[in-house]
Amino acid sequence: MNKCINCGNESNQPLCQPCATRLATDLNTLRSSLPALREEASRRSTVVRREHGGGSRSVAPIPLNMAAFQLVHDVDEFAGMLGRALQLKYNRHMPSESLLNAASQRVPALASRKDIAHLMHVARRYAHQSVMTLTPPEDRRMVGLCPRCGRNLWLSDDEIKGGWVGCKCGQPVNVRQVQEQHLLTCSIAVDDEERHIVTTGTASAISNMLKINGIDVKRKTINEWRRRGILSPIGSQYGKPVYRVWDVWKAFTRNDSQGVANN
Repeated sequence: MNKCINCGNESNQPLCQPCATRLATDLNTLRSSLPALREEASRRSTVVRREHGGGSRSVAPIPLNMAAFQLVHDVDEFAGMLGRALQLKYNRHMPSESLLNAASQRVPALASRKDIAHLMHVARRYAHQSVMTLTPPEDRRMVGLCPRCGRNLWLSDDEIKGGWVGCKCGQPVNVRQVQEQHLLTCSIAVDDEERHIVTTGTASAISNMLKINGIDVKRKTINEWRRRGILSPIGSQYGKPVYRVWDVWKAFTRNDSQGVANN
């Protein structure tokens, strides 16, 4: 009698039946969740990314729910990897839902791979993230990713204020640093043509985007910072001042060295 390469229980197959069923279930969870995740990721904030360079400027909205946007990207990449691993005949226009469905029906073929334990871990993590993203806890907000294991960190307001939390992987996490890295992803990026993008928006738009990502900065606070000279607008949109998202974050955290975020 051999052992399951995932859980170590006795099994005549590379994966025992419970582990094989779990993998198929996780893949089907991803398949069924993707349409709703895409819809959630397509929600757009009025915050815009402005391209600078070469004398040109383009404006495009950014995702309001960065967690959903990133998860859709990750699941699409994972589905493509499964398609290649199974040597499926498909083109880049085939939806990930079809690839995930095919993979869920070919678990024995996946089980023969040396990296099956890793594939199971990724499938389980993404399935859990999809459930959390679509049905988030009422008392928690996703503030970013654990720097060690990449888990989404869903924290209560008290945990966010506490400054430090422990991830399930055992890593002690500095909440402020995780928020900053997550916000950096939102606020500064490089597009497909390697052009530098900076995210800007009105006080209301930035406030809404930050709140969803676990950072409470009120619209009135941003405007007060402008009045006091702490924050300077870089332009206007429909007659309202426009600010860089990163500038708002730096104003919010300017007193962190003293352990206080001055609102």
